[in-house]
Order: sequence, then C-alpha cells, then structure tokens
Amino acid sequence: MNLPDFATETPLAVALDLDETTLGSDSRLADRTRRALHAAYGAGLPIVIATSRPERVLPVLVGDDILEITSLVQMNGTVATGRAGLTGSFRCLIDPADALLCWKIANEMSPHARMTMEIDGTRFAVNHTDDINSLWAFNAASPTMVVPIEEALRIGPAKVSINGLNNDLEELAKTLENRLSEHTVVLRAASAQFLNIVPRMATKSGAAAQLLSTVDISLDDVLAFGDDYADIDLVRDCGWS
Repeated sequence: MNLPDFATETPLAVALDLDETTLGSDSRLADRTRRALHAAYGAGLPIVIATSRPERVLPVLVGDDILEITSLVQMNGTVATGRAGLTGSFRCLIDPADALLCWKIANEMSPHARMTMEIDGTRFAVNHTDDINSLWAFNAASPTMVVPIEEALRIGPAKVSINGLNNDLEELAKTLENRLSEHTVVLRAASAQFLNIVPRMATKSGAAAQLLSTVDISLDDVLAFGDDYADIDLVRDCGWS
C-alpha cells in the first residue's frame, strides 16, 4: 500500500477495480462509496473504472449515475472508453486462433464450465445457452447480444472468460498456458475458479494511461485501488495505491 500524504500530495485522477474493491462482497455499491465517487468527480478528478467485467453488467452493479461520471476500462484492459472529461476509445483483440483453441480445450477439459467469448462488452458468444442472464449478465442481456461463436470469431473477440461454477480450474489454466501462443495470457481469479484469457499486451494500467493521456495526466499522478491478480499492473504502475 502506497497512499499519498493528502496534506502535501494530491492525486490528479482515480482508477479503481470493482469486485471486492469498489463493490462489497455482495457485489453491491455501498451508499457511502457512491457518495465518495460523486464527491471525487465534483472535485474535478477523472475517475476510471478498471474491471474484468463487461460493460453490459455495469448498470446493474453500479448504476447509471456512476457510469455517467466515470470512464471505463473493461474486460482486463481489452476495451476502453473515455467519458466525463476523458476522450478516446480502443479495443485490443485476442488472437482468433488462440480464442478458438481455448474454447475447444476448455469444452473438452471442463465441459461443466460456462464460457463467454467477449467482443465489445455488449455482444458475446456462449458455450451453454441455459441461464445466460443469471450467469453472465445480471438480467441485462438481450437476445441480440448473444451471437454464434463463428460470428464472434469473425468480428474479432477481445477475451474469453471461463466460470468454473465453484470448481477449481487450475489444471485447465496450466494446459492453456502450455498450448496457447505467447501473445495470449491466462489470468486467474477467485482462487482459479474463474479464468480470463486475454491478449498479453492488454493491461488495465495501459488502457487507463491511454485514456488519461487525453488530458495530460500521467499514471504517476493516479491513485489506484485493486485487490486481485488482475489488478497487479494497475497497482504497480500508478503513483499511489
């Protein structure tokens, strides 16, 4: 932990993870945290949400009022959108061959697991069609968001997410690391019960840096919050954490 001395140092922006950081263990945003985010925005600080989750679930998790005052780095840094004073957007794509190989290996080794092949935070393919809303999208998905895997590969996938449904996926993670190309990385979450497969070049801190560069703010002047393996680069690269 490296917090600023607020008596003499003032961060110019805030970047924060969602799960178990901004959100509580119940995946809800506490009223106190909501007020703090609005206060930070009111003080002129750009706020960047940097999450592993896709954008389609965020209205349910944080509310439209928070989305209006924050920029978004979603899906482990693969997709970013500047808002509320920041500008720009980009998408970092996973190697389609790796995405397809990952899909096949996971279906063979962990057929019980639920997978999504994410495109842009809204559209996605699935390997199971049961309970799509409750498992992945918090009742925020519409039928037009779910596309065949062939279409996801044609458009260009950003990441593959694998939910082990409370089963350990470490063996699968090691197999994927051995068989996927050097351009793709496997990120573990929730004690390897959840895997995110993303382009190696995609990072939360890199995406946040791109958005903040539009107002000439360096990561050295950012206060970051995170709690998991996927947040290491964000906590390491920002000036305070």
